[in-house]
Amino acid sequence: MNDIDRITVRPTSDWRDISPDLWGVFFEDISYSADGGLAAEMVRNGSFTFDRRDGLRWSGFTAWKKTIPAGSRGAFSLTERGALADENPMHAVVEVEKAPIVLTNEGFDGMRVRGGLGYRCSLWGVTRDAQAVRRGADGGTTAMRVRASLIDDDGGILAQDTMTFAGAADGTAGQWTQRSVMLHPDRDAANGRLSFEFLDAGTLEIDFVSLEPDEAWHGNPLLHHLRADLVDVLADLHPRFMRFPGGCIAHGYSLANMYHWKHTIGPVEHRRQQFNCWGYHQSYRLGYFEYLCLCEAIGAKPLPIVSAGVCCQNTDSGPVPIPQSEMGEYVQDVLDLIEFCNGDATTGWGAKRAELGHPEPFKLEMIGIGNEDRIDEVFENRFMQIYDAVRERYPQIKVVGTVGPALFGEDYDNGWEVARRLGVDIVDEHSYQAPAWWFQHLDHYDDMPRSGPKVYLGEYGSWGSTLLNALSEAALMTAMERNGDVVSMASYAPLFCKNGHASWNPNLIYFDNDRAYHTYSYWVQRMFAHSGANRALPVSTTGDVSFERPLTGPSVLRCLSKDGHRLSDIVVGDRDGELGRCAELVLADNDRWTDSGISWQADEYDIRCNVTVPDARSYCRVAFGDVDGKDHWSIGLRTEPSKITCAISVIRDGYGTSYVEPEPIDASVVGGQTIALAIHVGDGGRTVRVTVDGGHEIVSVEPVREIRRTVGIVHDDAKAMTLVRVVNATDRPMEADCSACSAYSAIFGGRALQSVRAFRTVLTGEPDAGVGGEEPPTVPVRERVDLSDARFECPAWSFTVVEIPDSGSDE
Repeated sequence: MNDIDRITVRPTSDWRDISPDLWGVFFEDISYSADGGLAAEMVRNGSFTFDRRDGLRWSGFTAWKKTIPAGSRGAFSLTERGALADENPMHAVVEVEKAPIVLTNEGFDGMRVRGGLGYRCSLWGVTRDAQAVRRGADGGTTAMRVRASLIDDDGGILAQDTMTFAGAADGTAGQWTQRSVMLHPDRDAANGRLSFEFLDAGTLEIDFVSLEPDEAWHGNPLLHHLRADLVDVLADLHPRFMRFPGGCIAHGYSLANMYHWKHTIGPVEHRRQQFNCWGYHQSYRLGYFEYLCLCEAIGAKPLPIVSAGVCCQNTDSGPVPIPQSEMGEYVQDVLDLIEFCNGDATTGWGAKRAELGHPEPFKLEMIGIGNEDRIDEVFENRFMQIYDAVRERYPQIKVVGTVGPALFGEDYDNGWEVARRLGVDIVDEHSYQAPAWWFQHLDHYDDMPRSGPKVYLGEYGSWGSTLLNALSEAALMTAMERNGDVVSMASYAPLFCKNGHASWNPNLIYFDNDRAYHTYSYWVQRMFAHSGANRALPVSTTGDVSFERPLTGPSVLRCLSKDGHRLSDIVVGDRDGELGRCAELVLADNDRWTDSGISWQADEYDIRCNVTVPDARSYCRVAFGDVDGKDHWSIGLRTEPSKITCAISVIRDGYGTSYVEPEPIDASVVGGQTIALAIHVGDGGRTVRVTVDGGHEIVSVEPVREIRRTVGIVHDDAKAMTLVRVVNATDRPMEADCSACSAYSAIFGGRALQSVRAFRTVLTGEPDAGVGGEEPPTVPVRERVDLSDARFECPAWSFTVVEIPDSGSDE
C-alpha cells in the first residue's frame, strides 16, 4: 500500500451515546408521492373534484375522456346538488339518451396492469325519480347497467364486468349506492386505462370511482390501500421514525389549505379533499390512519407534524396566523390527534381509531409543532398555546419545535432562543446545501451544548443524485453519528418522487408506475440504517484529508432576467485598472443567460453596473467566474414595491449553495428605476461583497478547507459489533490506520487480527455518476476484508463500512 495515501485515526475522547432513533424518514405529499405514488389508488380524479386551484387548466373531468360513439346520444356534466358527500360535493352526471356512451380514466400516467392479479373496481351511483328520466328510442329502463373494462395499451380488453344501478323498481332511486366488481386481467399492460360503458338510457350520477390492486404488503390488511413495492423500498431503510405530513403540506400556503388531520380519516368519500401546495391535488387517500398503520408495520415511530397556528411564511404577504378566536378549537384538534393515537378504545378518539380497525393504541411518543416558520411574536404566541396544552395534558409526549428553513439566519437564532427558554425537547433544523458546503461544515454539531434541546435534522440534502452528493451526505451522517448524544434524529428529504413530476430535486427514491429507482443517496442511507450503533468514539484523523479548491481561473460575466432588465455601464476592474467594459446589456424576458462579452483572469476584482428594473416586481441574476464550468458565483436581485432583496449564491461542483442569508432592503421600487450594483471579489474568490445603491452591503465568506476524508467508529452493543465508516471523496485510494484506537477496543490491537471475521460494504464509482429517476451504475458490495495491523484500503470516491465482531473469530 505504499503508493496510496494513508490517514491515521486517533480517539479524541471517550465513547458517546448515540440516539436509538437517529435514522428515520420524512414522508410529504410532494412530486406525486401520495396520490399516484404510495397510495395504491389507480384512478386519477375519481371524485371529479379537480379545479383551477389544483392546476390552471384542470376541471372536474381532468384525467377523464368522454366518448359518445356515432349513433349514440348523451351528455356528461357536473353538479354539486344531491351530493354523496358534503365534504366533496362535486360529482359527474351521465345522461344517456341513446346508449352506449363511455367514460375512460387515464390514471396517473396510465395504469400499470399485471396479468393474474385481481383489481377491485368500485363506484358510487344514484338514479333519481324514474319518471323524470328522459327515455331514448330504445325505450329506456329503470335500471342502468355500467360495464367496467380494463383496457390495454392498444385498446384491447384485459378484463371486464358489469354492475347495475337499479331505479324505482327496487326502491333505490334517489339513494347513493356503491357497486364493485373484481377485474382479473389475463395479461400485462404498461399503459392501461379503465373505461365505463353506460349501456342503458337514463341518467346516472356517479362519484368516487376507484381501482386498486387486490394485494397488501406482506398480507397486512391495514396496508391494502398502499402500493406494496414502494412500501418494500421504504421498509428496507429500517427507519426508526417517520415524519408526516410535512413540510409545507403541514401549514399550507394559506389557512385555506392548512393540513387538518380529522379531514384525512374515515371513509375516503368523506375526507375533505384539497389543493396541494406543490401544485396538484390531494385526495387524502393516504391519510393519518394509513400513515400510523404504515409506521407500525415497518417498525417506525410516528412523528406527526402539526402547524404552529400559522401558515407558510413564503407568500408575498408573509405568514398568517389562525385567528385567536379559533385557536381554542385548533389546540383541541392537536390534543385529539394525540388521543386518536394513544387513547384506549373507551375514549372518544380512541373509539374512532378502533372503529377504523385498530383497537390498540399506536404508542405515539412525540409530536412536532411548526415547520420552517418565521420566528416572531405572533408565531411564539400561537406556538406556546399549543405547546402548553400538550405539556399539560400529555407531559410524556416529546415536543419537536422549529428553527426556520436554514442552519443560519434570524429565524434560526430566534428559534433556538425560544426553544431553550421554553425547554422544548427537540428542535427541527433544515438545510439543503452543495456537497462542498457539507464538506466545509462537518464540525457543525461538534461544539453544540450537550444539555438543552436535542437536534432533529429533519430535512437535508445536497442538491443532486450523483455519487459525490451521496458521499457528502455520508460524511455529514458520520458527523451526526459522532454527535449522536446531541443529534437525536435525522431524515433526508424529500423521500419519494414520481418520474416526470418532480416538484423538487433531488429525491431519495424515484418511481414510476412499474417500479422504484434507488439513488446513491438511498444506498448511503441504507448502509447506515443496516449497521446501526448505540455508541460513538470521537476520533481525529491525520494525513491528507482536506481539499482546497482553486478559484482563480478564467472568468466571464453573464446575466439573466425573467422580466426584461437592462444593465448599463458594466465595468470589471482590479487593482491595476480596468479589465473589461460593456456599455449596455438588454436582457430578454426569457430566463436565458446573455453574455456580456467581458472576460478576465484575476484573484481579486470588482464588478460595477447599473440595473434598470422593468417593473416594481422583478428578478434578475448576474453570474461571474467560470460560468461554463462548475465553480462560479451568482448574485440574485429581486425587487418588490417596498423592498430589494439581494442573495449571493456560490456554485461549487455545479451545485448552488449560500454562506449568508438573503437580506431584504427597505426601499420604494417602481418600474424604470435604476439600482447601482457593486461586487467585490477577494481572498482568491473566497469573499464576495455586494453593495446595493452605494449603501447596503451583504458579504459572503467561504471556508477554504473541504474535509473530503472522514472516519467514524461506532459500536453496536446488542450485536457485539464495532463499525468503522470511511468516506473517501477524492480521486485517490487511501489506507485507514486505526491501530491507535486499541485502547478503546480490543479489535484494534492485542490479538491476531488476521483471524477476525470482518466484512466491509463498499459503495464506489465515478463521482459524477448517478441520475435521479434511474438506477445508479454501481451498488454497495459486501466482502471479506483483511484487517492485518488494523489497516484497510478504501477506493477513490467511496463510502466504506467495516463490520468487526467483538468475538474476533471465524467460528
